[in-house]
Amino acid sequence: MAKAAVDGIQLDYREWGEGTPLLFIHGTGAHGVVFEPCVEQLPAGYRSIVYDRRGYGSTGGAPAKRFGDQATDAAALIRHLDIAPVTVIAVSGAGPIALQLALANPELVRGLVLGEPAFQIAMIPDPGTLAANTAVNVDWLVRRNPEAAATRFYRWATARSNGSNQFDEYPAEWREPALGHARTALRELMQLAAPRPSAKAVRGISCPVTLLIGDVGQPVFHKTTRRLERALADPTVVEIDDAAHILSTDQPEAFAAAVAEAAPAPATDAAPAPAS
Repeated sequence: MAKAAVDGIQLDYREWGEGTPLLFIHGTGAHGVVFEPCVEQLPAGYRSIVYDRRGYGSTGGAPAKRFGDQATDAAALIRHLDIAPVTVIAVSGAGPIALQLALANPELVRGLVLGEPAFQIAMIPDPGTLAANTAVNVDWLVRRNPEAAATRFYRWATARSNGSNQFDEYPAEWREPALGHARTALRELMQLAAPRPSAKAVRGISCPVTLLIGDVGQPVFHKTTRRLERALADPTVVEIDDAAHILSTDQPEAFAAAVAEAAPAPATDAAPAPAS
């Protein structure tokens, strides 16, 4: 792991390869490891940067006081690494972060690839989401058990239509950090309740945007993706078969192919460099 000092915190990140820069931003409750299966499927010609956001994983520290702080961190990391303009790949709760990054710093962002972004999720009346949110809050605020609340959220968010879920299938070395930063994830869920950025603001995004959507995950994330599709000027939508919400772990090859389509790499015969 390398470290970048940004705004009073050390962001931990890893790099793979050389070439077209890609910045991967993990969703609420996850950490950078969820992108590794995808990064390993990319062809040569990419410089992939995966980091743990403020309050998460190996970066740790206090949670972000404001949701916008995460976009500020991402901008600072881009500048620190001198990779602008960069294609930003974000999933789930990181979708609004990537959108805010592109709005506030358009010169830093070449394009966006967003996997089932949780765009204005609180604006979508969905009985399953409301029930899950109530149960999570009971575990957290009434029973004072943030780990149980986070586990409930992770299992719900990564559920498949056949009744299984991605979280329970992940190795212990993935699940344990996710429980370790439970309070950060729960706080971020509250921040995501605000409909930011607005649909009006999103219409001003000028860089190319690709939206990825799976076919076996929670219906509410399909709705948030389609909501964002309607707000954007001219997005590309790619449907990925047999994938639940964390698309990069269910179908890493298809996820990597969508990234490569959105951000073509220069022709090269070089082998991918090892992670730093």
